[in-house]
This record gives sequence, structure tokens and C-alpha cells, in this order.
Amino acid sequence: MEMEELPALSELNNITTYANQTYFNISNTTGTNDTFNTGVERSWIYWLPGPFICGFGIVCNLLNLAVLSQKRLSDSPYTYLTALATSDLTLLTTSFIHLVSSEAAKTYLKAFYDVYIFYSFGNVFFNASVWLVVALTIERVLFVTHPMTFRPSKKVARLSCFLIFLLCSFINIPRFFCYKVIKYKGLYYPHGTAFRESIQFYRISWAHALIITFIPISILLITNFILIHALRKAGKERIGLHSNRDEEIRKDQTRLTRTLVAIVIVFIVCTFPSAFVEDPIAYSLFGGDRTWIDYLKSPANQMFIYISNLLVFLNSSLNFVLYCSLNRKFRQATKSLISKLHPYCRQLGNEIVSQFPSHRTHSSTMYSLQHTHTSQTNL
Repeated sequence: MEMEELPALSELNNITTYANQTYFNISNTTGTNDTFNTGVERSWIYWLPGPFICGFGIVCNLLNLAVLSQKRLSDSPYTYLTALATSDLTLLTTSFIHLVSSEAAKTYLKAFYDVYIFYSFGNVFFNASVWLVVALTIERVLFVTHPMTFRPSKKVARLSCFLIFLLCSFINIPRFFCYKVIKYKGLYYPHGTAFRESIQFYRISWAHALIITFIPISILLITNFILIHALRKAGKERIGLHSNRDEEIRKDQTRLTRTLVAIVIVFIVCTFPSAFVEDPIAYSLFGGDRTWIDYLKSPANQMFIYISNLLVFLNSSLNFVLYCSLNRKFRQATKSLISKLHPYCRQLGNEIVSQFPSHRTHSSTMYSLQHTHTSQTNL
């Protein structure tokens, strides 16, 4: 009888498949003792930098939430960014706990966590991050292309975020039936179920890849092209402005658009490989003549999974850096938050924030994204 263990994760959908797989076989025919085969050895490429990237991302997303909670960042786009920071923080936290406890005793609690928290709920929040980026991009495109008729709404943004989390929870229900916890020689292991290797799950995997990766990336490629065109147009139109207030408002809007373009580019680069790491998809595309088990244990598959996971972790960790680098309004809110801290922390924080590029304008007054006149918000 062959059993399969998942001490590391399996397809955190786009967050993976078998970060480290171990297989153990129970021999009933030879009369010999049970044998244990560790398969592919763990790679330092994944298990050393993984916790550091997740730890860095956790700190950055906590800072994101602290900064975005300020009133000056209460507009509709920042509502999406708050939800994105929450989703990324949850994903990185569950991944960090999984990575640092990977060598822990094979207890029931550890196996239960890997199956139902890390693998199942981790996918929910990764998928939510994907569609939150899409929703924010669509809103920005509507704002740019229809400035006289479209008004971003914080209420609509909150409803969209709620529906995204609800939808992502629904489409990940099948993952709760892919693994179960089994006991072997007094230790507990995640064990693949028959459903995980069924034709039904194979079809679900392709549908999931379509919904979570291919459709979002297609939308983002189109919308990003529109936003980049809007940035170029804004640069040309800025020459004709005569009011410092108009120029400041336009620059504020341009910075937000530029920030979103950067987020989308990093997102596409970091998440696209994850569409192909899910077991059924990877095996059907790259398995060749090998058996299911042989392919999953192959060094090439393991390395692909490691790199895909690290890219996903990195994508969820870099937003704070992008915000501070490209968005003056966010950078000012960060400095305001730091000014309320202990003097030593305030001095250290200001030194860090000052390292990001700053673009001076004629006016230091910042204006709301929603309370400006139509003629002033058109990029």
C-alpha cells in the first residue's frame, strides 16, 4: 500500500505543490519491515529564504495596515489596498508558520494545520489577493477613461472586497477534501485522498487555473496598457495647467496610477508560474511517460515549485516598498504615523522613509480622490 505525505504544502494553489514530498511504503508481500523513502531532499533555495521573505512581508503588511488606517487614505482605492494588505498578511503568516515548523514533530496538530489551514485557507487568501488587484485596476481604468461620469465609491469598494473573499472561499471548498490526516507508527501525516487524483479534481484544477490566473492576467494586461497610455497622456497635458492646485491634484492621481501599474507588473511576473504547479496540471503538461508519483518526486518539479512559491511570497511582500517609492501621499502618511512613535523610532523611521525617491510639487496640500472637480481628476 502506498501512502503520500505532505509535510510542506501541496499546491497552495498557486502557492504550490509539494514543497517537500515524502513517501513511505508498507510492504505486505515480502514480509520485511516497513520502509521509508524520503524522495527528494529539501532544497536550501526554498527552506532558507522562504521564512525570511515571509517575515519581511509580514512586517511590511503590518506597516501597510497601520498607514492605510489613517483618514487621509480613506478613499476608495485605498480600501482595496487595505483588503489586499490583510489578505497578503494572512497568506504570509500561515506560510511562515508552516515553514518554521516544517521540522517539528509529526503531531496531529501540525498535520491538521498543513491540510486545513496552510493548504486550504492559504489558497483562499492568495486567490483573494489576485482578484483584489484586478478589482482595483478595473476601478482605476474606469476613473481614467470616464472621469466625468464615474465616481469611485468607498461603499462599492467594501462590497467588492467582501464578495471577492466570499467567492474565493467558495471556489476553494474542494481543497478541503484533497487530503486527510492519517496516523503511521505513532506519527501523523497529511495523506492524499482518492478525490485528489480523480477526474473531477483534474477538471476543477483547470477551471481554478482559468479563474485565478489566466483570466485575471488577461484582464490586467489589457488594463495595464490603458493605464500606461493614460500616464503618457497625463504627462503631455500637465504642460497646459496654469493652477498649482490643478497640477497637484493631477500629480496625485498620476502617482496612484503609476503605483498601480508597478503593482500589476510585479504581480504578473511573480504569479504567472504558479498557474502550472498544481499537480494535475503540471503532470498533464510535463509528466510525459513518467508515473504520477515519479513526476511529483522529480527534482525539476520540486525546483519549479520552490521558485513558484518564493515568487508568490515575494509578490505579497513588496507592496509597502512600491507604495513608498511611487506614491507621495502614502509616503507622507507613513511619515505622519512615524512621527507619533517614540523619538528613537521616529528618527529611525524618517531616515528609512527619506531613502525613497521624493518628487516635490508647487503645493504641499493633498486633495481627496473623491472630492475634486471633474476637470481636475481627468488624467
